[in-house]
Amino acid sequence: MNTVFAKIKSVAKRVYSSIKRFVLKAVAKIRSISREIWLKITKRSNDDAELTKRFDRSLLQLNEEQHTMEMQNTTQTKKKATPHTMFKKNDKPRSFALSVLFTTLKVIAVIVILAGATGMGLLLGVAKAYIDTTPMLDISRLTSSSKNSYIYDANGELITTFAGMQYREWASIDEIPDMLKNAVVAIEDVRFYKHEGVDYKRLISAVVNTFRNQDTHGGSTITQQLVKNTILTDVQSYKRKIQEAYLAVQLEKITDKDAILEAYLNQVYLGGSNYGVKSAAKDYFGKELNELTIRECAMLAGMIQKPNSFNPRLNTYDRIDPETGENSMWRTNARTDNVLMMMYNAGFITLEQKNAALNDTVTILEHSNKEGVYEMAYFVEYALYDVVTNMLKQRGLLDTKANRNIIETEIRTGGYNIYTTLDTDIQRILEYEVENYDNYPELKKSSASVLEQENPDGSITKIIQPQCAAVIIDHNTGNIVALVGGRDRPEQQKVWNRAYMSALQVGSSIKPIAVYGPALDMGLSPATIAYNIPGRIDGWNTDKGYPSLGNTEIDVVTVRRGVRSSLNVVAARILMEYVGIEKAKEYLIKLGIPEENINADGPGLALGTTGITPIQMTAAFATIANNGVYIQPLSFTKVTDSNGRVILDAATIRETRRVFSESTAYLLADMMKDVVTSGTGTRARIPGMTVAGKTGTNSDYSSVCFSGITPYYASSVWIGHDYPQNVLRSAASGGRYAAPLFKNYMERIHEGLEDKPILDVTPESLGLVRRTVCSVSGLLATDACHADPDHKPITDWFTKENVPKETCNMHIQLPTCTETEQIATPNCPDTVIRSYVLIPSTSPLMRFNLSYIRGIFKNCIFTDEPIDSFTGAGHFCTTHKQQGNPDAALNELIAAARALIAKVEEHIADPDSGLTEEQIRLLNNAISALNSAIDRRNDMAIRLQMQLLINTFLEYTGIDLS
Repeated sequence: MNTVFAKIKSVAKRVYSSIKRFVLKAVAKIRSISREIWLKITKRSNDDAELTKRFDRSLLQLNEEQHTMEMQNTTQTKKKATPHTMFKKNDKPRSFALSVLFTTLKVIAVIVILAGATGMGLLLGVAKAYIDTTPMLDISRLTSSSKNSYIYDANGELITTFAGMQYREWASIDEIPDMLKNAVVAIEDVRFYKHEGVDYKRLISAVVNTFRNQDTHGGSTITQQLVKNTILTDVQSYKRKIQEAYLAVQLEKITDKDAILEAYLNQVYLGGSNYGVKSAAKDYFGKELNELTIRECAMLAGMIQKPNSFNPRLNTYDRIDPETGENSMWRTNARTDNVLMMMYNAGFITLEQKNAALNDTVTILEHSNKEGVYEMAYFVEYALYDVVTNMLKQRGLLDTKANRNIIETEIRTGGYNIYTTLDTDIQRILEYEVENYDNYPELKKSSASVLEQENPDGSITKIIQPQCAAVIIDHNTGNIVALVGGRDRPEQQKVWNRAYMSALQVGSSIKPIAVYGPALDMGLSPATIAYNIPGRIDGWNTDKGYPSLGNTEIDVVTVRRGVRSSLNVVAARILMEYVGIEKAKEYLIKLGIPEENINADGPGLALGTTGITPIQMTAAFATIANNGVYIQPLSFTKVTDSNGRVILDAATIRETRRVFSESTAYLLADMMKDVVTSGTGTRARIPGMTVAGKTGTNSDYSSVCFSGITPYYASSVWIGHDYPQNVLRSAASGGRYAAPLFKNYMERIHEGLEDKPILDVTPESLGLVRRTVCSVSGLLATDACHADPDHKPITDWFTKENVPKETCNMHIQLPTCTETEQIATPNCPDTVIRSYVLIPSTSPLMRFNLSYIRGIFKNCIFTDEPIDSFTGAGHFCTTHKQQGNPDAALNELIAAARALIAKVEEHIADPDSGLTEEQIRLLNNAISALNSAIDRRNDMAIRLQMQLLINTFLEYTGIDLS
């Protein structure tokens, strides 16, 4: 047993020794990484004796401990004489149990040390990686020497500058009063003049305050804040904090404190559109810097932490408690008093100055003395967004908030010139018509007609509902020429821009791009037959199993009729039974709609519950007008730097791709013209100008839409509540409310423009052919089809590959008793030739309720007999039965039938008959059917086949043999 215990003890010791050696290596590695980071931060060489000694002394104890552990691992410790003591050393061997216990404790201790060392190593490794990827320290961003950037319209006229977008005035350090500098230092970085970029004491204090749930100050110094505001971003992350500290140390080495403080006080954001203390002093107090009181200096300094919350104008005039009628200036005053106390504690002001300032009052200007927000703000701000997006893509950078901030700073300070696609005349027309439109729909709940929204600057804007967004694109170029993101022109910067920030439900406007366009590409035509009949649709995952018909008529219709009347059931059937979800989704993606926004189901693709921005929607319809080729919608043509070098060129980065075939684009535009001339979008008609479009109404009336195209422009307009649960009144529709607004601004935009086809092609040049087909079977129409009073044949365009070649196999003309309205017998006193529809059991119509079918076809006959051998059994007049000698009458009928056959065959044999091979074939088929009836001596079948042969011959030759 003792031998076993000894082996266990030996193994435990070996494990302990192995772990200990691993720890020594890990500690050495950590020491190496730490030294490398230290040298990188200080930028000193390894032979810099002073710094190297400072760093090595910090690791001296660690080295000594490592050396001791190594000595213990390779040598045996010698016993030494025990000094005189009252305690006596125990030389007896430790018991096995205690030995195992202490060894185990050692192993656990080593493991804990190892885990801590490993964690420290990982942290230091991550820190090193962050420092290695730190942006370059560009001093030009910290001074007033940064160049302003300019934004131009499509004609090269200046719209605004970045100075016009952000209220900035540079003040030299000598121009800034000491009291203001001291106020900022006291509240933001009291040891500013003592530290070297990072204040470790302040950092630890901030951490402690966080754990104590106190918010007295942050851990960043003024230098760190300047680096964050000008070189890095405000994204909260460990990476940014490490890089911020590293750059702050570097900055302190190459410039002095006054330069840093000057840059900080001119770059810091102080609410509204104010950047820097000089602009803020003028804006809030109407004073120059040298006129500021101590309290005003403290108030500006106090705003730095939370410029929106402590904004004195908003807290005095805008943020009013509706119950008490009191404003929220107490927030700003409390913060100001805190700054004054910090100034006193730091020795910047005397007790008398502090008390006087605490009791002082400040007058805040109610209105800014700046000019209002720049013109055409919706377009300008989107253009900046568009430029940043494409610069990120061009440089292979992720579209993150941090990266966007970096590019925006570069544009703001780099002296760039942004040439936009903005047509100022069209933009002003669009803004005016949207703002002054007097036909916005009412909401179901009038209490939801106004929303209060906090703007990025902290101000509150009351937003009238429902809202609106509209976009206009030149579909020949893909250039966005105008856009608005709301009903009213912005009074603040960066308000919500629905033209690109909101993925909106467009209702039935989605049908041409997600359903009918793909279907036409796959072989359907405008004359394809569809069923607007209630009945479950496979894959339509709703309780009912199919969308609502609304007030539409139950009928067999064509695709063109489905588009013109916006029939939901027709679109749903074509999507689910022909196109398919995945194919429809592929088309939307090719049209520039993000996959993550697509609801890949029936309602999402056929009824428009998919979220699409107005810009994306307009670009999709512009694709139709551009012969089926998608052009990426852009709001700029180029961006140049201060030297005129092009750094972003729309011509080289713009994406283009074919989405629809040319013939499909033509047919879509052709069908959508019907929507405007005689369908749901008649209110979009513009006198003297060709317009095509599609209305959109969401099934729950959450919004309405109209998207349209002309020979010159594509446009989409959306109207709805910002919160979709606040629906419009049930009578709201895209045709009633969105289409008229479209007409209002598009009519003005097209004044003086010549009308012409939307697509500058002819259908024949695209390989389309025109045919007249049966509106029930979809096959080539016969006289029987034309004789149907309820379902007349239709004439439409087909591709050569998909044009029907067979004649209708459902319509048949039969003699009918006028008294009983049954197929006539020879004894019926009064007869008339009528058209019937034969419906076999294999017909798709048979899946619907028969009551619907009988309601649609009042002349239908359910039979599996084909036309060419139809006997009519069971459908003859039962009132006027046959009388006299049946055999004599039958023989007489057979003789007449054979005489008819002889006449037809004689005409067929005539080389000058003018009959085509197909017509001859069909006539011979009719003759064969008649001979078959004669052979069977079926009198009624003979009569029917004679009538069919007579009808066919009349259709082909114009000769009536009856």
